[in-house]
Amino acid sequence: MDRSMETTNSRSNGEDKPVCQCATKSGVQRWLPGFPIALCLLMSLSSITVCVLMSFRTHQLENRLHMEMDKASILQAPQRSFKNEDGALISELSAPVRMLVEEKVAALMPKMRTARDVGQECSCPP
Repeated sequence: MDRSMETTNSRSNGEDKPVCQCATKSGVQRWLPGFPIALCLLMSLSSITVCVLMSFRTHQLENRLHMEMDKASILQAPQRSFKNEDGALISELSAPVRMLVEEKVAALMPKMRTARDVGQECSCPP
């Protein structure tokens, strides 16, 4: 047992009661058992704050996305008027588009070169 505890005879019938003569606890020792609880509470509150903040930011981004999609649908509406119900170009645009495509294909097609007819005396490359 601890030496700091002494027994005294408080009654005359011979019963002994232990009396503790311990030193009082310091401030650090009194607050130390509550520290893990305070730390857990602080971490819980900070995680809740982060979750609320992220939810708010996500909601803002979703609203911006919906606004951009609405803008895009407004801008794409005139493009749909260039097509018939079956998806083909209207007749006023089909001829100019065909001419542009033919010009572009002609410009991009490789040129065919014909070999020259030269006599045996010339040894230059074709």
